[in-house]
Amino acid sequence: MPGEFRTIQTPCYRCRRLGVPCVIRQTILGRPSPKNRPSAATIWLHTETEPRNVISPIFIELSPEASEPDDVQEERIPSSNSIVPLSKRWCTNDSRLDQSHPARWYGGQLLVHTPQSPETAFTIRAIDTLRYEGVEREWFRHLPAYAGHSHALDLSIKALVAACAYKRGTPRITPGDCYQALALALSAVKTSIVQSYGEPDDSMLASTALLARFDGEIQKNYIPTRLHVEGLATILAARSSTYQVTPIARDILDFHAGESAIMACIQGTASPFEKVDRAYFANSKMRCSKGDRTQLKALGNEMFIGLPRLVGLVRSIRLEPFVENTLHSDALRLLRPLLELQDSQAEERLLQDAKTCPSDETDTASPLGLSLHFASYKDFEALTYYWQSRLSLLRLELRLYRLSVSSCAHAKITEASEILVGPRLDEMVQLAKNILMCAEYASTLRLNKHIRLFAHALVVVWGVTMDIPGPFGHDQDGKGSDFLADWLLCRVNVHRHEKLHLTAEDMNIAADIFVGGPPKGRFAERFGL
Repeated sequence: MPGEFRTIQTPCYRCRRLGVPCVIRQTILGRPSPKNRPSAATIWLHTETEPRNVISPIFIELSPEASEPDDVQEERIPSSNSIVPLSKRWCTNDSRLDQSHPARWYGGQLLVHTPQSPETAFTIRAIDTLRYEGVEREWFRHLPAYAGHSHALDLSIKALVAACAYKRGTPRITPGDCYQALALALSAVKTSIVQSYGEPDDSMLASTALLARFDGEIQKNYIPTRLHVEGLATILAARSSTYQVTPIARDILDFHAGESAIMACIQGTASPFEKVDRAYFANSKMRCSKGDRTQLKALGNEMFIGLPRLVGLVRSIRLEPFVENTLHSDALRLLRPLLELQDSQAEERLLQDAKTCPSDETDTASPLGLSLHFASYKDFEALTYYWQSRLSLLRLELRLYRLSVSSCAHAKITEASEILVGPRLDEMVQLAKNILMCAEYASTLRLNKHIRLFAHALVVVWGVTMDIPGPFGHDQDGKGSDFLADWLLCRVNVHRHEKLHLTAEDMNIAADIFVGGPPKGRFAERFGL
């Protein structure tokens, strides 16, 4: 009860009622010089490190008005178990806390606090994991607001937190513990699907999106599980047209659209997001601030979503090039509206915020001697996804016309094809150069998704060097296509956690996959899981 006396052996009334351990704040005697006392107290809330409960310290800066006046006289504490009012405490840094902060004494007491509420501890673990994984600015940023809204979402968060803890080597966390948490989450998600009566909400969508990352974290390849990504698309497609397009739903699709398209191209299937309403990846407020970035990202996503089906059609045409059928006309009918998804003005305006600088003398430097440095990684995402998806479509257009020329004996069609394809070649070369100039900036990014998608972009550039011999000529040092090929091979093989060990032949096979070639080789094995 309020005002009651308590010791370690006699916990307070609230802790007895909740059945949780009662924490007694420990004190450290001593007082610094008054002139060294700060004007604003810094209180560190720290949880003792346990093998299954690793939580980063959280500090709260109090305003000068809320801090103690300089003339407050502290009473000497006779025992470390005594309870001192918060208004009479100052704190000091603990040597166990983050060593990046200098050791400073703010007074005679050390405040050590373990969250008493299970919900508080759960939220802290989730936020700590977001920061450690570097995804606090992706769709995961919505999760703290949704935590506790559904049992399935809570269990999915706990399962992913456990998987991330196992990945970074937290002691006494085993794969068995992680998969046990996954089993509970899957059961809860299944129950929520049954109880949704065909109206899946954002909590169910977020739960499925979290579980899509689970196997990638455990196996440390960080590739989302295909079946779960297909589940995301099914949930979005099942929503009625009157269901509100929420920010978390749009961000989840945006996070998975490009990578799922690459996997679908390799696996020979259509993109799982084909039937999703366009409102989820196109913003109706294009003229608002940062509208150019949103516009290009939406166009890039739409091209990515349409790419796998087009690759499948070209693959079928290549298998039987001389058989008369409607596949060629079907492919052109699908290709033309995708190529119309272009906004050169938005592209130019967004490029105005980027700086073109001479490349550094490093292995990440662009072979062109120039590098693009973006105002934010969101600008990098919007432009590179737009460039690589459009470049993939242009390569498919070139392959389609060459297939039509090889199967047709009429000279008029041949001449018309060369005239039609000719202007596209310059655009292909320019897009490839733009991607090459992004390499130095891409090497600074943390997210594994960025690394994988940029590896695909470099594979597409490799394909351009196959489709158009000598498109880049020679640089100032006289280095030609051999130097570019070596550089591309080196950059694609560099992966933060594991190397792909691709050879030049592997790159040839990988580049051919995205213009209808057979899905085989190490690249397909790595990205087609």
